[in-house]
Amino acid sequence: MQTTTNNILELKNISKTFPGVAALKGVSMTVREGEVHALLGENGAGKSTLIKILSGYHQPDPGGEIIIAGKPVTFKSPKDAISSSISTIYQELTLCPHMTVAENLVLDKQDRFKGIRLRPSEFRDIARKVLEDLGQSEISPDVLVNDLSIAQQQVVEIAKAVTSKARIILMDEPTSSISQSDADKLMKIIKVLKANGVSIIYISHRLYEIGGIADRITVLRDGELVGTVNNADVTENDLITMMVGRELKNVYPKRDVTIGDVVLKVEDLGSGNLVQGISFEVRKGEILGIGGLVGSRRTETLQMLFGMRPITSGKITLCGKSFNPKNPRDAIKHRIAYVTEDRKKTGLVVCLPVHENINMVNIQQSSSSGIVNWIKMRSIAEHHRSVLNIRVSQIDQVVGTLSGGNQQKVALAKWLDFHPEVIIFDEPTRGIDIGAKTEIYSIMGELAAQGAAIIMVSSELPELISVADKVLVMQEGRMKGIVDRADLTQERVMSLATTHSYATAQPNSEGNKLNAG
Repeated sequence: MQTTTNNILELKNISKTFPGVAALKGVSMTVREGEVHALLGENGAGKSTLIKILSGYHQPDPGGEIIIAGKPVTFKSPKDAISSSISTIYQELTLCPHMTVAENLVLDKQDRFKGIRLRPSEFRDIARKVLEDLGQSEISPDVLVNDLSIAQQQVVEIAKAVTSKARIILMDEPTSSISQSDADKLMKIIKVLKANGVSIIYISHRLYEIGGIADRITVLRDGELVGTVNNADVTENDLITMMVGRELKNVYPKRDVTIGDVVLKVEDLGSGNLVQGISFEVRKGEILGIGGLVGSRRTETLQMLFGMRPITSGKITLCGKSFNPKNPRDAIKHRIAYVTEDRKKTGLVVCLPVHENINMVNIQQSSSSGIVNWIKMRSIAEHHRSVLNIRVSQIDQVVGTLSGGNQQKVALAKWLDFHPEVIIFDEPTRGIDIGAKTEIYSIMGELAAQGAAIIMVSSELPELISVADKVLVMQEGRMKGIVDRADLTQERVMSLATTHSYATAQPNSEGNKLNAG
């Protein structure tokens, strides 16, 4: 990828200290005009702190310097960063949902138009022109943001940055909540921005994504600069070693597990018109992956199994007995665990300490007469902290202060002490770094070795085909088929996920497998 050598941004000796924590330690880096500059590191490496400094939310410690287009700048607020032509697109979008696309694009930007109060028709024209320039003319300036998909809202955020005359756009995990096809569209937009001289600082845990879009890559570890490298000069393994400080020879640990008897059997399961015709079996020690594009209703299917969504048709058999969960409490009673997609909202109580989160299920299941044995509960928490390698100073630490990977391990730990028969994982590695991902895969493998039947939804195809024993593919709430291990490739899964004719999947002669049609 060709770039200019002119630096639009220089960071010199940037440090940031919070009470008891040195988040950044003398970080220096440059960003060139019209380049995509990836910022990598494990959770807790300092990426978010650096982005917040560049966005004006944090001020660096004395001695650091930010230089834009050759001029030193000081940001006391996000407004200062925007005035210096820096825009940030966060994972959680900041649009006004009940305003139109055009209104969002010119909101608080009247000063950009020489103080002239624009008429609605004028800012609609501005919005239309920006969207056309980005190759997104199918998005109407008049539509409410709330009526757009997440991917389209992300485009509006980018258009907003362009309208602000941003020369540097910071993108924090922009593809974490969108489909692969929408991610591909985003990459095209980034190339348009790059061609127009806009510089992109791109944060992602998806190394294959970085490999396809970045010009240069800066790696942080423990708040310090490891180095900046040309994308063309490094492999994924090189980057992993830079991030974790050691070589990870096997990102997807191999499992040597004996597959046992059927634990969960699902036959023609449905919930109204939302989900229909889902059939599969999961055995002891087996990992069933569920794939499909965003919107294929994979999560809704999991929710039916956990009693969070009504079952209107079909049959579930659990350990040889009929099972029809009416609510999550019923599912838990039958030893089904559910590690949800959004750990902060539905998996954890982030304002509570680690030991209370780990014991949430235990307290409900084992306390008698309303009396909680906190000595026992703390002992359980310490045990899981050690076994799962939860990096925490003490079990009294508030969960919200942990990295994403450690939060995910806490969200899993709360289920382990009641020895579930079935463990459901919904996007188990979303938003966590490569080292933590490998640890989660190892934990899943160990649980399978102990005899648990595991169901895993994942939007990352390399993860899905590497971890799962077989993959059920869904599209628009319907089952497209199941691909067995021997035939499991990214191409096969994507082919099923994107074609529009529904295959009929039926049990084979052994009665325990389904073949993709």
